[in-house]
Amino acid sequence: MKRLKSAAAKAAARAAAAKDKVRAAKAELKQARKLLKAEKKAAKQARRKVAAAGAAAATVRPKPTALVKPRVRKPAPAAKAARQAARRAAKPRAAPKPRAKSPETMRTAAQVAKTVIERLHRPPQPLAPTPVVSADPAPAANAGPPEA
Repeated sequence: MKRLKSAAAKAAARAAAAKDKVRAAKAELKQARKLLKAEKKAAKQARRKVAAAGAAAATVRPKPTALVKPRVRKPAPAAKAARQAARRAAKPRAAPKPRAKSPETMRTAAQVAKTVIERLHRPPQPLAPTPVVSADPAPAANAGPPEA
């Protein structure tokens, strides 16, 4: 009876330890997700800053004063309207590139917990038997006669 009680107490302790391990794994996963999210946000902000700086640099170009020619004549109103219509026309856009799926997707916390619990319930892997080395090794089948 005492042996059964001690076995039950040991099993309860192992179950509690397994629960603690699962909780620790979940907490670590949560922290890793948090860090990933923060890194993605920082990368997105950096990309936006680069794009904004590139756009600002491309639009602001100082004109050299020596090369500016004075306008002599105004263009005809019909030509001006035709140019504006051409500007307003929709420009053909390149087809969007398909996004490549990441080869390694993140597992859910439930999947991680399930694998941890399964690993804890499995019996330990048996060790490979150690080879026995005899004092007089047998000669190999294809070995030649010993040299004298």
